[in-house]
Amino acid sequence: MLECACLFAARGDALLLVRIRDNDRWYLPGGKIEDGETPRQALARELREELSVGVPDGALDYRCTVEGPAYGRDGSVRLICFECRDPLSPKASNEVSEVAWLDRSSYDAFAPAVKLLYDGWTSGRL
Repeated sequence: MLECACLFAARGDALLLVRIRDNDRWYLPGGKIEDGETPRQALARELREELSVGVPDGALDYRCTVEGPAYGRDGSVRLICFECRDPLSPKASNEVSEVAWLDRSSYDAFAPAVKLLYDGWTSGRL
């Protein structure tokens, strides 16, 4: 199972999501946890790389973990999600093509595990 550290950022009924390269699905900001990294360290690294945002380890609070099908690959993915206490001003960089606040109107374009997270969050289970 692929383990990823992800940012859970909500505004109203929308989540902050990214589109990687020219993929047609939207994902939570973050990515794969490398050997020797904690999930918080991985997320801080990914946010620097993807969104040009510096976030200290101490500013990330655990929110939830969601497991679901991995999009575009065999198997499943575990999304270890954190919220950030610091305000963020994200902008796309490196492999990220777009950053946007997306709500249910864009649901069909969410990656499968993001749909599970969105459903759990909007229903009050997460």
